[in-house]
Amino acid sequence: MTVLTAGSAAMLGAVGLVAPLGAMAQESTRLDEISVEGSGQGRGAGRPGGPGRNVVSVSGDPEAGGKGPVEGLVANTSTAGTKTAAPIIETPQSLTVIGRDRIETLQATSASEVFQYTPGINADTYGSNSRSDSYITIRGLPANFFQDNLRLPLTRPYGGYRVDPFMIERLEVLRGPSSVLYGQGGPGGTINYVSKRPTPVPFAMVDMQVGNFEQPRIGMDFGGALNGDGTLSYRMIGVGQNTQLNGGNPFTGQRIALAPSFAWKPDNQTSLIVFGSFLQDDTHIDSDFLPAQGTVLPNPNGRISRRLYTGNTSFDKQIRTQYAIGYEFEHRFNDAFAVRQNLRYATVSTGINTVYGAGINFDDPTFRTINRYAIGGKVGAKAFTLDNQLQADFFLGPTKHTVLVGVDYLNQYSFDQQNFRDGGLLDVFSGIGQPIAPGAPLLLQDERQTISQVGVYFQDQIKFFDRLVLTGGFRYDSAVNDFKDPVNADSSGVSKDSALSPRIGAVYLFDNGFAPYISYSESFSVNPGAGRFARDGDLVSSGPFRPSLGKQEEIGLRYKAPGLPILLSASAFDITQTNVVSTFGLLSYAQDLRSRGYEMEALVEFGNGFRAIGTYTLQDVRVIGSPDEPIEVGTRPTAVPDRIAALWGDYTFLTGDLRGLRLGAGLRYTGGSVGSISLTPIRVPEFFLVDLGVSYAYENWRFSLNIRNLADRKFISACGDPTSCFYGQERKVIVGARYTW
Repeated sequence: MTVLTAGSAAMLGAVGLVAPLGAMAQESTRLDEISVEGSGQGRGAGRPGGPGRNVVSVSGDPEAGGKGPVEGLVANTSTAGTKTAAPIIETPQSLTVIGRDRIETLQATSASEVFQYTPGINADTYGSNSRSDSYITIRGLPANFFQDNLRLPLTRPYGGYRVDPFMIERLEVLRGPSSVLYGQGGPGGTINYVSKRPTPVPFAMVDMQVGNFEQPRIGMDFGGALNGDGTLSYRMIGVGQNTQLNGGNPFTGQRIALAPSFAWKPDNQTSLIVFGSFLQDDTHIDSDFLPAQGTVLPNPNGRISRRLYTGNTSFDKQIRTQYAIGYEFEHRFNDAFAVRQNLRYATVSTGINTVYGAGINFDDPTFRTINRYAIGGKVGAKAFTLDNQLQADFFLGPTKHTVLVGVDYLNQYSFDQQNFRDGGLLDVFSGIGQPIAPGAPLLLQDERQTISQVGVYFQDQIKFFDRLVLTGGFRYDSAVNDFKDPVNADSSGVSKDSALSPRIGAVYLFDNGFAPYISYSESFSVNPGAGRFARDGDLVSSGPFRPSLGKQEEIGLRYKAPGLPILLSASAFDITQTNVVSTFGLLSYAQDLRSRGYEMEALVEFGNGFRAIGTYTLQDVRVIGSPDEPIEVGTRPTAVPDRIAALWGDYTFLTGDLRGLRLGAGLRYTGGSVGSISLTPIRVPEFFLVDLGVSYAYENWRFSLNIRNLADRKFISACGDPTSCFYGQERKVIVGARYTW
């Protein structure tokens, strides 16, 4: 238990600095009910409910059942941990909620940028890579992706479904297994995107950004009532973007995204919200696969330039098209019973042509050239998800119960077709390369997979005397996995699997704001695709992947300052997971992993204009089983850092001539990782990055400047293997202007 002792000691030290503020809040006089409306950072008052506005309702639920706006840094409720809008302080699992204020403070334009100040998350595995958000890890393990508590289409990571941050009201990170509620998913953790929702209060906003990579980016967000009594409302969100890709990539990328939504709320008991979305990315893969020799290992010719482009301008292309439509329905019969039904159909299709590096050419004694592969193909999925819930709230003697019973259904068809040609050698120090090999490409795979899953779940949150909160539940899943690949017939087959996934946790609530907790949970997930590993120079199929099973033991401590926006958290965890799919280049195989460690998070708003975010994660991730690659047992997985830490602070002038000016700065640290699991492992060095943020709000205007990697440090973010090392994001400057009315 040494890990817990270290984390608790640091946590208690931090709590000692802010606990007196909580005591002051407890002594304050109770005020009458009020509603405060303002423009947040700026000077002018604005309409309530509009983006960027601060609306504080002393009574009621300002966070709309854990789905609405977050005021500042600290959220109070979330649906991610229980599906029942439970207070975060009562959730027996590590949980972070990121609201619009934080997204806009960082001017984040991708998921990886949103999570840069979040504990347990490594979002920069592939450096500046823009092709997917699906490589994000939580506690060293692959993340699960949901939107509005429904699973997003599950594909190979390089063709994954993407959500633009401008479309999102809040993001929730639930660390650890959550299969008891969500069904399929690994034990590392779950990312849930919560969509912006219609409001009957009219508003409109235009957001503009320009920089050395965003050239430009424009977002529009407007909505209001559709009838006189406000029972019908709408919202329309749109994004247009032209992006200069990183490094020496000569291409630009374009994005168009739309998200209309409509709400019908005839009374306080019934609501129906219909969501739609469309996104198209017309771009290129901007992260080059570089050899270890010349990046993290010596090369007699020196260091490979960060501006090197290893692709082929006449071949490279990536086009992603995705859309979704669905709804959320809720009806409350009385104070005790409510029913909900959430449904979505979503599809994503990504066409990829790319030439990328395949390692140093050892036939070249000068070590100047690398091999290259030319890969073409199409990957995507069509997913139908349905979740039915019945919730009952009642008292039984001295206990308060919130019971949730649900049945959900997933049906997904996915495909992954890839062809291969020799991409020609490339001199990485002159940038001169050979053409792609002529002739027809070799078809490597033509995978077709249908996953059908039905899950039944039960959960009870029991509160004893407003002190002890027990959360227990279980889920039974039955899944059928039908996999076909005519190119590799030996990998085809149908499997039927089932699993029982329990969770049990307890939280004790002290009057002074402390809340220790302990929990145990399990996970179950069907893996798409089939394994491919190298054997005697050939690619060998190991058949369809088996389901992945996981379990976690976690113990933690939270401190929520009474009456103040201060939340401190610390936790220690021990996770094991079977059949974790690792994909690098043409190889794809399953392993068993174990992740142990602890993490801390501090979200503090002092009330005088100063705010701070602090996070620290220590994770020891090891391979404990690898049938296809037994040499890897006992090693650390590649591209997984051992430590992650971040600190952000900003100060807003609340009075005087500088009122509305906010000055902020951040420091990010990523620890060392390994880039090879051979007998002579490759070490990827740790790195520090500095960020800067300045904004000024006046009446309905907000102007901002953000700089990431202020010193323009050159660093390798990770190496997947000796052929696949990636430079991290170079200095990125974004200037923004927003007008709200």
